[in-house]
Order: sequence, then C-alpha cells, then structure tokens
Amino acid sequence: MSDALSASGQLVPGTSGGREDATILIRDVSFGAALEIGSWPNRLETVAKRLGELCEGAVPGRPGRFSAHAPALLGWLAFGRFLWLSAEVEDARRLAEAFPEEEAAVVDLAPARHLLRISGADAPALLNKAVTIDFDPKAFDPGSLAQSVIHQVPVVILRRSVEDFDLLVPSSLTATFTEWLTDAAEEFGYTVGEPAPILAQG
Repeated sequence: MSDALSASGQLVPGTSGGREDATILIRDVSFGAALEIGSWPNRLETVAKRLGELCEGAVPGRPGRFSAHAPALLGWLAFGRFLWLSAEVEDARRLAEAFPEEEAAVVDLAPARHLLRISGADAPALLNKAVTIDFDPKAFDPGSLAQSVIHQVPVVILRRSVEDFDLLVPSSLTATFTEWLTDAAEEFGYTVGEPAPILAQG
C-alpha cells in the first residue's frame, strides 16, 4: 500500500510520491450532504425549478453539467436524475421535505460516498490513464461532469476548473480507488494536501 494511505485506505496529508517536482495535488473533499434526486418524467420541469430555488442559482442546462452556488453544487447526471453536494448535513432532511413522493425521490448518498480532488496541469493526463474522455477544455470545460469507471470503480467526474477535478466514488471502494490513484500519479509526482471543503474551488 502507498505511504500516502493509512491502514484504512484514507489519504495522509503531507505525504508524497513519485517525482520530486510533483505536478499533482490530491485531497479529500469534505461534505455534509450528498443526495440524488430522481424526478418522475412528467414532473421534471417542476423538480428542476424547485432545485434551482433551493440552491439559489441556475440549474445546469442539460445532463452532463453542474453548477456551483453558495448553498450547494447541483449536477444533472442523466434525464431526471440530479446530484446535490453541500456542506450542510441538514440538507438531506430539507430536500426530502421539499419534494413529495409524487414529484421525486430523494436518496441520501452521504454514508456511501467519498469525494476526492485532484489538481494540477497533469490531472487530465492522470485521468486518461483509465478513461477515454477528451479533457480538452473546449470539449470538457469547467462545469462538465461524466459518469465513468476507473479501476473497476464507478466514478462521477466533475471538472471544477481547468486543473481541478472532483471524483465521487463509493465509500466501500475508497481504499481500492485511492491506491490506484496514487500509483498512477507517481509518474507525475504527487503530494497529498489537507482536506478541502466541497464549495471551495482550487
């Protein structure tokens, strides 16, 4: 196991690996709420409008996009499926109460998800070791998201900026994923930083 990982598979801030002139920064990302909101097909417009009101900002224009606002990051995963990430644990209850069963189902993902952030000019090249997504900013610009599989682990990739990517993975596979990530990052050199809050960029 990499020195960057504890016995439980968690990242250890201050550790590093690979080249001394590291170009990759890896951090855990802290969050309070991770929710998937599934709209019934005939209620999509209503659900999207209410999500915009709750996050106090514009809803992403189409699937494969996300928008970050003061209360939360709101992603559009697929038709009728939205992702909500925020710092507030209370948002799980708040959103569940905001949508009656005939409009949408709200699933609390927080206990079953872990969030990582990789940063640096070589972050796209690191991800391309496992996925064939074109990370040219003209094709996959900040605000883009994609669902993929890396090292047999399902991952939601969110591009926060040109050089910053958030990776949402199942908590049960965090150790497997972070071990792959640190091994793959050795080519570029990496350091592990302190955890970042979900709504902080960079």
